[in-house]
Amino acid sequence: MLAAPMLKSLHSLLLAPLLLLLGLQELMPQLLGTLDLQILGEEMLSGFRHIFPEGLDHIAFILGLFFLSRTLPILLAQTTLFTLAHSLVLGIVVISGLAVPGHWVEIGVGLSIALLALEGLYPTRLERWRPLMILVFGVIHGLAFAHSFVQTENIRRNPLSALFGFNLGVELGQLVLIAALVIVFSPWWQRAWYRPRICLPALSLIALSGLHWAWARW
Repeated sequence: MLAAPMLKSLHSLLLAPLLLLLGLQELMPQLLGTLDLQILGEEMLSGFRHIFPEGLDHIAFILGLFFLSRTLPILLAQTTLFTLAHSLVLGIVVISGLAVPGHWVEIGVGLSIALLALEGLYPTRLERWRPLMILVFGVIHGLAFAHSFVQTENIRRNPLSALFGFNLGVELGQLVLIAALVIVFSPWWQRAWYRPRICLPALSLIALSGLHWAWARW
């Protein structure tokens, strides 16, 4: 009696990804046709420069995420949450034309860095809230990106190419930073002295930096 409904559900689950794939195949030529490769490349370079060497606050946030974790899967999950949040918000601002006061956003960026580092210093109290915190802080950083990004000429010429290229450049910069950190620090992740001698001093400096940036931008 239960076999038929179960088979029907299984059939639906298998059919849905196939239909999605076919739909993407239909849309892909149209999307590719609207992309301007020159703008895509220019904004990709701009997004990468937004991390290296211009994005000290963004680098500080990624450092905070890195020193909160000793395992690569957790680190990648946290950075993915951060990436999804700031990329989505950047897209919403570009499409909707939403105006956000840059002054308060910049203060929020500094405070988000400080709060993330402080959460790492006291993980037993706030650790369960970390995913929500990362999502909120990703939104704040996305608004900070948008403040300067929406004023560029490329966003007026071809929003899709500019948005896609900029996000791709930012994520590439993040991956380069994370890869370098993993290469340098991962051999010591399981050492007993790693947290007290490396993580805690690093998180303390990150927290102080975030508070300094927030105060300077007030």
